[in-house]
Order: sequence, then C-alpha cells, then structure tokens
Amino acid sequence: MANFEYKPISLEGSAFRLLRLLKGHANPIHCQLFDASPERLCDYAALSYTWGAEKTPCDIVINESNIRVTKNVYLALRDIYHQGKDLVLWVDALCIDQNNNDERGQQVQQMGSIYNKAKRVIIWLGEATYDTDYIMDHMKQLEEGLKHTSNSQEISCIWSKVICNLRPDQKDLLVEGLQVLLHRSWFKRVWIIQETGNAQAAIIICGSKSVSASVFACMPALLGITLDLHCQSIIDIMPGPSRDSSWWAKKRDLYTMLYKFRNSEATKPQDRIFALLGISLDIYSTNTLKADYRKDIQDVVFDTISFLLNFNTLNIYRFFNWRVLDLFKNLDILANEVLKCAMNTSHEWAIQEGHGAVVKLLLEKGAKLETTDDYS
Repeated sequence: MANFEYKPISLEGSAFRLLRLLKGHANPIHCQLFDASPERLCDYAALSYTWGAEKTPCDIVINESNIRVTKNVYLALRDIYHQGKDLVLWVDALCIDQNNNDERGQQVQQMGSIYNKAKRVIIWLGEATYDTDYIMDHMKQLEEGLKHTSNSQEISCIWSKVICNLRPDQKDLLVEGLQVLLHRSWFKRVWIIQETGNAQAAIIICGSKSVSASVFACMPALLGITLDLHCQSIIDIMPGPSRDSSWWAKKRDLYTMLYKFRNSEATKPQDRIFALLGISLDIYSTNTLKADYRKDIQDVVFDTISFLLNFNTLNIYRFFNWRVLDLFKNLDILANEVLKCAMNTSHEWAIQEGHGAVVKLLLEKGAKLETTDDYS
C-alpha cells in the first residue's frame, strides 16, 4: 500500500480538512480525509489529546493509503471508534500537513474557530486503569442522576446518593482515581487550553469510559481536592456552569493567559505563545501577533512583549534576544526587565527615533531605572 501524501489546501480563506473515521474497520483503522469550509460544514467532533512520543508509531489507512501516527493518536481513534456508524472528526495531527510550515501556521490561526464550531470536543485522557475506571463509573452515575433534575444546585445531594453505600476505602479510591486523571499529560499540554476554552460542549474519555466535561469539572470540589493554579484554571474553562462564573468570562487578555498557563508544556517553545492567541480577546485588535513558524523564536518573543507593553506600533528593531523561558520568567516584572535592556547603551538601536518613546512608555508603566546585567 502506498504512503499517504497531502494535497495542498487553500491558504487564502478558511478551508480546513476533516477526517471521517469509517465504521467496520477497527483493525487497521480506516479513515477518509476531505476538505471542508465554513460554508459547507457537516457536524463534526474535534479531538483534544496529547500527541505523545513518536518512538512507537502505529499504522492507519487514510484514503486507501498508509500513514504512520503516534501511539496516542491511534489509541484515541480506537477508543472513540463506533462500530455501527462513521464519525467525522477534526484531529490536528492528521487534518494539518505537519511538514508544511505555511499551512500549519494558517491552520493554527483557525483552531479556535474549528473547536468552537465543533458539535462537541472529545477530550481523550489516555488509557484506562482500575482506578480511572472506578471514578469514571461513579461520575457516570452522577451524570445520569443529573438528567432527572433541572436544578444544577442539587449536584451535591445527588453525589451523596451515589456514594452513600461506599466504604471509606472505596471513597479513597475515588479520590485516587480522579488524581490519576488530573495528573495525566493532557492537563500539562498548552494546546488543550484553547481546545477546551472554545468548546461549546465536551466529553471526557478515558479508555472505554466517558462523562460530560461539566460533570468532570465539579468533581475536585465534590471530593475535596485542592488543585494548583494551573490545573484549576483548566477546570475553570471546561464548558458548563463553572466556566460561565469563572475568571474566563471576565478577564481573557493575553497577559492573563500567559500568566495562568505559564507552566504549560509544548514540543515547540513558541507554541506556548501561539496556542494562547486564539483565546486572548485583546489579540483581535492587532495584526502583529500571528502563529508564524517561519519567525525566529526571539522575534516571536519580542513581538509578544511589544504587544503586552504597548510599543508594538513603533517601528523599532529588536533590542533584546529573549527566549520563551525568559518571557515567562520575567512576567511579573516585565516592564522593569525590558527597560533594563532598553537602557543598555551597547545596543545600536539607542540612536533610533523610537528609543525615547519606548523608554518613556515603560517609565509611564512604572518601570524603574536600574543598572543591571545585559539580557541580550
């Protein structure tokens, strides 16, 4: 069987590809990849998952051709496979030609819209264990109980009924099972933030078990689990009542996103920025920040900082060479650290017309003049 080759997709409009997971072909998995557009859009689900390691690839069939995918992609498709009907999905690893930087950048800019327009987002947390099956089964019981009431305030009462006959050690197992899920790599991945935040509805899948994201988001509180800032912020943005009443509905600027999710992980360092652009409401006011994989990482960081500190409209050269790690390390004292770089006389850019404007702007933001080491 020939290896699969991507056909070019238009980069001018908002076209993207969808994947049809075919019924009756579980081993190997068979799919069809086809072009889609907002004007002619069928119902589809968007997959949110962790790519995983590439060292143990698996084979699937797309359009009668062979393609290798990571083990996680294969397992996710296997777990959501429905023997009785075809499923239409958006899966980034397959719907985007990952070897085409121009296409990847253009498609990344559309990801927020793609997840928002999906009928639902499928959050795949990985393979099941005894502990995860145990908590997933009890969350499903809670979900079924909620179907018989219109009052979401009764969730604590319904949960009490679900667990009323459990022994203390069984209740401990529920806590352990949820903690196992919350420590899955999905919660660390930066791309899941916009995938979850843009979802109109979502389900959580682990192995063969599933539960709605709105029920899952209630579980830490019901089990008395205190989450760290990063994990809590992700729970807050899961679709459901908790999202509508959280910080997500009030403050979604880029700085807040970078700060709350500064511990997120990505294979490509610039993705720790790019993945947040589609959910930062203040980004819509500028054309400066776009996912462009052709740019040097230092340029990506400089453009991001110039936007955050409001000197992105000035036509100036890059006057510091920070990495992505430097940006996150200095978020709390960003104006001060950038001012230190601006005042370093070794930079030739100091004679430019824009130099004084940048310094003035940073001082107005409360930055203080100090003599420090060169950050270039």
